This record gives sequence, C-alpha cells and structure tokens, in this order.
Amino acid sequence: MPADADRAAPPGILDPILAAWEGFDRRRRRIRPMRREGILGLEMARHRGRAVALGDGTIIRRGDLVGEVHLLNPRVRELETRAGLAAAYREARADLRALAAWSEDRVPERRPVALHGVGIMARLASRAGWELKPRARTPWRRVQDWYFRWLLVHWSPAGRDRLRHGRGPLSSVDAWLSGRALQARYGQAPGSTSGSNPV
Repeated sequence: MPADADRAAPPGILDPILAAWEGFDRRRRRIRPMRREGILGLEMARHRGRAVALGDGTIIRRGDLVGEVHLLNPRVRELETRAGLAAAYREARADLRALAAWSEDRVPERRPVALHGVGIMARLASRAGWELKPRARTPWRRVQDWYFRWLLVHWSPAGRDRLRHGRGPLSSVDAWLSGRALQARYGQAPGSTSGSNPV
C-alpha cells in the first residue's frame, strides 16, 4: 500500500454522488444543532457495539443512550473562512457548554451516558478533553476514512490542499466524552446561566 494511502481522498468526479449521500445521511440521522450559531450537531442513539470503558470509570453498555456528535460542515467552512480554525474551535467548546446545560436539565433516563464521535481530527478532539480509542483496520473503516477525507476536502476552504496539512495518516478514531466529564469540563458554575439555545 502506498505511503500516502492514509491521506488519499475520492476523486472529484465522485463529488455529486458523495454530496447526495451526505445530505441523505444527515436527514436520516435527524442531526440537530446544539446552538443556533454553533458548529456541532447532535444525534441521539443507543449504543450498539461492545461495552466501552472510559478512563473516569464510565462504562457504556449496549443499549445505553449516547449523544452522537457531528460537525455541521457548512457552518464550519463559513466560520473558518471568515475567522480561522481557532474561531471554529471556540464555537465547538461553546456548543459543549450548551450541551452540558441541556443534559443536566434532563431526567437521568433521558440523559446521554456519554458523547461519541468518529472522525479524523483526533488532535483537536483530544485538546477538547475527549478520550480517543483506536478503531480496528477493517474494510468498512477504510471506506469510512476515505469518505471522511472527502468531507475534509469538500468542506475545507483549502480544498484538496487540506490533505497536505499536518503529519501522519488521516485515519479515524473513536472519540468519547462521558457525561461526567462533560459536566466537569463544560458544566456551568452554580447560579450561572449560559444564555445559549441548547438542543
């Protein structure tokens, strides 16, 4: 396999097909913005895989309620173009604060045990407090990574040049943030208000 295979993206001729798939998949998942001006969206789902143990002692078991987190790509591109990637990172943290307030107000059985995301931007997720876990190198994961790199190319202001940024492979990881860690890192201090519009 070529050394740059983990940075290869689909050819541009597939753009219309992949764009149609992205739109369909987003509607199917019923992803909702965390805030009106935010860059993160939320999909509520039941965990279907094996049990996952996190560093703070949280265990996500099959059937547990999990918040699947997705980037709202058009908003990310608009913000990155206008104000830079650092501004997008700040908005993502504000989204997580809004989500912490929303989650805290829910009854326990309707509160996600953890947040989960799959993507190739592992360094940014780690900086925001997410726990990263490697994914098995299955054929399906390779297809997903190929698609994730297309999303990066399609939505980045830099286009295909974005694949040259950074070092190492652009391979996906599982990112987890337990409900406990969400509150500890992004929860509001007693008596404060976020002033945001959570889900």
